[in-house]
Amino acid sequence: MSSNLSDLTQLEKANQDYLSGLELLQTSCIKCRFTPNYIDAIPLFKKAADAYRGSGNFQKEINSREKLAKCYKSEKSAWEEGNEYEKISRIQLNQLKSAPDAYNSVINSFHAYASNRSYDDGIKALTKISNEFIDSGNEEEAVKVLTFAFDEIDRYYHVITLDKEENHHYIYECIDKYIDLLFSKEDYEKSAEVAHKSAEMIKKDQKEEKRLICKYYGFQAIAEICGKKEDKFETTIETGKGFESNGDEFCSNISRFVNVVKQNHKDNERIIKSLFNSLSRKVPASMAKMINIKIIKEYANNTSEIKTDASEEDDLK
Repeated sequence: MSSNLSDLTQLEKANQDYLSGLELLQTSCIKCRFTPNYIDAIPLFKKAADAYRGSGNFQKEINSREKLAKCYKSEKSAWEEGNEYEKISRIQLNQLKSAPDAYNSVINSFHAYASNRSYDDGIKALTKISNEFIDSGNEEEAVKVLTFAFDEIDRYYHVITLDKEENHHYIYECIDKYIDLLFSKEDYEKSAEVAHKSAEMIKKDQKEEKRLICKYYGFQAIAEICGKKEDKFETTIETGKGFESNGDEFCSNISRFVNVVKQNHKDNERIIKSLFNSLSRKVPASMAKMINIKIIKEYANNTSEIKTDASEEDDLK
C-alpha cells in the first residue's frame, strides 16, 4: 500500500514538474515573459523524466526528454540535445518496442551531435543502437542505421580524421559492423561495395594507413569470392597487395587460402584449417562463417565445418 502511494506521489510530482516546465516555455505579456525560459525549464523536465522512468511511465519520460532536447537546441547545447535523443531511442526500442521510432530518434541524435562537430559521439550512438537492434531481432532497422552511419562517415571522413593524434577506431568498428551484418544476410554485392568505398576513402585522406587500406580490399575480395565474382576477386587482391607491408600480408594470405582450397586435395586439409584459423582472427564473425560455407564447403566439397582454433600453429608464417 505504501509503495503504491509512493509511486502515486512520485507520478504527481513528475506531472507537476512537467507542467511547470511547459509553463516556462509559454510567452506571456501579463507575466512580462516575451521569450521562452529554456534555462529554468531544463531542470524541471529533467526531474520529470527521471520520475516518470522510476514509475515506469516511459511514454511520459519520452515526452519530457523531447522537451529537454528542444530546450538544449534553443540554448545551443548540441551535445546535450544529442544525448537526450539517444536516450529516447533506447526507450522506444527496449521499453516501447517501437523500432521505427527508435530509428528516427537516433538519426535525430546524430544530427544534433554533428551540428557541434561531435561526429565521434554521433557515430558511436549509431553503432550502439545498431547492436541493440540486432540483439532485439530488428536486423532490417540495424541495416538502415548502419547504412546511414556509413554514408555520414563517407561524407565527413576528411573532417573527422584531421586530428592525426585522435584515435578513430570507432569509425572502423562501425564499418566492420556494417560489413559483418551484410555478410550475415549474404548480401555480398553490397558488402564488396562498402569495403571498396572504405578502402578508397581511407586511401584518399589517410595514405599512411596502409594496413587499413589493405584490410578493406581484403574484405572486398572475400565478398567477391563468396559471391562468385572470381574475375573481380583477382583484380581486388592484386590492388590490395600493393598496400601490404612486412608482417601484414592479408591479401596475399587470402589469395593463398583460396588457391589451396580450389586444389581440392585431401593432403591440403591441415593447411586449409591453419589458413582458415589465421584469417578468421582478422575478419568479422559472419565473414568467417561465410568463408567456411561459401569457400571451403563449395569449392572443396567439404561437408564438415572447420572450427577456429587460436592455438593452431600458423602456417602463414
